[in-house]
Amino acid sequence: MAEADLAARARGAVVGCLVADAAATPCHWCYDPTKLAEHLKTARRGPAFCDPPGNVFYTPPPGGFSCYGDQTMALLESLVACDGKLDVKDYAARLESKFGKASAYEVEAVDPENWPELKTNPTDADGNVIEAERKWGMPLPGPWRHGSVKGFLKKYVVEKQFPKCGSADMQVDGCCKVAPLVALLAGQPSLLPSVDLAIRVVQNTDKAAAFACGFARVLEKLVLGTPTIKEAISAAQADLSNPDRAFRTTLDDEVAISLGRVIGEFADQPQAEVGMKLKPESHPFPFIGLS
Repeated sequence: MAEADLAARARGAVVGCLVADAAATPCHWCYDPTKLAEHLKTARRGPAFCDPPGNVFYTPPPGGFSCYGDQTMALLESLVACDGKLDVKDYAARLESKFGKASAYEVEAVDPENWPELKTNPTDADGNVIEAERKWGMPLPGPWRHGSVKGFLKKYVVEKQFPKCGSADMQVDGCCKVAPLVALLAGQPSLLPSVDLAIRVVQNTDKAAAFACGFARVLEKLVLGTPTIKEAISAAQADLSNPDRAFRTTLDDEVAISLGRVIGEFADQPQAEVGMKLKPESHPFPFIGLS
């Protein structure tokens, strides 16, 4: 029974990750909670699997993944094809196939002279787009390549070797690679080194890798049977502070502090409020904390 329960939790981690991504994608990057609430008043369904979508950046198919879910699927497919082993070359090749020039991400708005960036819309002296000369608009008629994947693609077409293909991106994208690896390797010493490797295929930065490993520690606790998220986070914090821990990163202290804020300072607070509190005072975008 214990093994069956463990297998069920492992499957749940992967399926939950993918279903949640598909459910959230129609409202992806809807940063302003007030505008989203107004949209939901007239939506036939939402916010999960919102119909019509509130996504103003790109046009996902019904039930389709975001750029993050597609990374999860590429890793999952690679692990299956490689008999349960992380092969970074195979994973990188699958990412290129998923996001490259022959993929659905290659929409008309992409600039072939500055690939994979979008074409530049002409602007006037005040920086406003000249509508008569606009080359593309939002939402895109297809999926959206985001920063870390574009950085990966630029490097991969020139240098197809790991870790040189990894971009300098430090955002939270790394977390989307965690669920398949935790489901496969929970309780094994190879888990965290494998997470670190997988992250660096796309984001070869210490911050992206360290925070993804921190998330992997939490999810591993849950898959192995820790009953609550709060307890899993507390246990992960303790591991990060253990001087005898087998795997470590240079940012373990920072990750531990950030996890502590989740169950301390931000406990029971609405996500929108947490996002606003995370906004750096100097940043001009009011919803940067939510992003």
